[in-house]
Amino acid sequence: MSKKSAWAGAIVAAVGLTVGGIAVATAAEGHDGPPAAFAERHPGGPGKGGPGKAELKDSTLVVGRVNSVETGKLVITKDDGGEVSLTTDGATKLRGGDLAGLKADQRVTVRVKDGKALNVALAKAQARGTVKDVNGNNATLVQVDGLQTPLDLSSVTEKPRNGDLVAVTGTVSDGKTVKVEKLRQLPK
Repeated sequence: MSKKSAWAGAIVAAVGLTVGGIAVATAAEGHDGPPAAFAERHPGGPGKGGPGKAELKDSTLVVGRVNSVETGKLVITKDDGGEVSLTTDGATKLRGGDLAGLKADQRVTVRVKDGKALNVALAKAQARGTVKDVNGNNATLVQVDGLQTPLDLSSVTEKPRNGDLVAVTGTVSDGKTVKVEKLRQLPK
């Protein structure tokens, strides 16, 4: 057998395995959805809740700032400027805290179904940039695009210095200042 024939045979075999592999993968998935192994690990299919998540079916997500919170009622100013009033009860959960602890202007994400807030989470702010104007627990972060963000460093044990390149994660309480929960030094 010549070298040309051997190479041609190897190419035909590789193409045959590739096409056969695609056919096997397509047959395993079927025309109606994901493979059975996926369905066993993810009941309800991709993006759907598993057992015990029935209450989240047909729910929506509202993202915005707290306008007001009182017993049985949460008012959110959505990012698009609209306002939504939601009912709350003892089953409404705030991730990591008490619903009564929410304050005006805190940025939140709320899972909503039929006008009722199911759960609320404080939205995390993330930013990267260069630190300037460090003064005790206060500093300014200059992001790559030039945007300057005030930082509250009261929860950080190791304070950055002027000129440090950092990545911060935290919450925004007054609409502009990031209360830093995590600060990571980045290489310059």
